[in-house]
Order: sequence, then structure tokens, then C-alpha cells
Amino acid sequence: MLSLSLPQGEHMTIAESVVVQADRISGERCKLMVQAPREVPILRGEVLERQGGQPPGCVVRTDPWRKPELR
Repeated sequence: MLSLSLPQGEHMTIAESVVVQADRISGERCKLMVQAPREVPILRGEVLERQGGQPPGCVVRTDPWRKPELR
């Protein structure tokens, strides 16, 4: 899995038709804006799992109560 850090306002493209932009960063949350064709399904993991779906194998679960380690 590719891991990117985007400063607020920066964007990235996926293929030729999907654009993801970091809109706002506040504390532990980042608001993302996604522009994609209607035929590209975009679904939050929480909703997918509520509907009985499984997260992709590449998804890393993090503990929200764990303090980040300094390197």
C-alpha cells in the first residue's frame, strides 16, 4: 500500500479520472474531497463493514488510544 502525506490543500490523482484532495486537517481527522466518475464506487470502510463486507487485506487497523511513537 502506498502511504502519502499531503499538506492541507494538496491533491493527488489516481489514474486519469480520480482526484483526492486534503481539504482540512484538524487534530486526528483529515477531511478529504474525492472527485471520481459515477461508475467508480466510493464507500467508507465503516459502511462497507456494516453491510457485511470485509475490509481489504491491505488496511492497517490503528488503535485510537495509542500514542504515536517518535522515531
